[in-house]
Amino acid sequence: YYDEEVNNNNNNEEYGKVADASKDVAIIGALFQVILMVSSVVIGAFTDKFRSYFVVTLVLLVFGAFALAECGVSLDEDRGGDVRWSLLAVSALIGPLLPVATELGVEMAYPLSENTVLVIMQLFCNATSALFIPLFQAVRDVGVSAVADNADADGEDDGAQNVLGSGRPPYSFSFYLMILLCAVSAVYFATFDAKYLRYEAEQAKKRDDKS
Repeated sequence: YYDEEVNNNNNNEEYGKVADASKDVAIIGALFQVILMVSSVVIGAFTDKFRSYFVVTLVLLVFGAFALAECGVSLDEDRGGDVRWSLLAVSALIGPLLPVATELGVEMAYPLSENTVLVIMQLFCNATSALFIPLFQAVRDVGVSAVADNADADGEDDGAQNVLGSGRPPYSFSFYLMILLCAVSAVYFATFDAKYLRYEAEQAKKRDDKS
């Protein structure tokens, strides 16, 4: 009876932990979306006002790479970081990239319509997301700790063995890939030298109206 009571208490504790974890995930997920939307609106309004599409996009890419790096470090709970706050920083920095980049595309592709540019951007983003998600899933366990094959009869591990010997938590390598992707994008985007054709057309129209 005593053993059964202990097991019941342990099960209740485990259930409570799972419930608390699910609640935290729901809260962080909601905050992630809210911060993403607010950040997109604020940064988008600033970008439209000052026509600073290139600078804002480059800054978001650079700081987004740092935020992803901190997120990857925070996956290891022994290092004292909290991945939840890192994810919220990622949402604030990476989230506005799509609307800002879309506006930049409209400026460059003028007189192509805004809807056409938006559709192309959305199709490309969705297609690349569909490709990257299974890739990140496939490499989620690269470098993580795995249970040793020499576990005893009671299922106790005599000492965990590392896959590739690094002992990182799951999805660490996936974050490294995202950091690399963001950093390479920032370096490539730094070579941007196209003209703001829509802005030049607006300025030309104002000069014609004054004359």
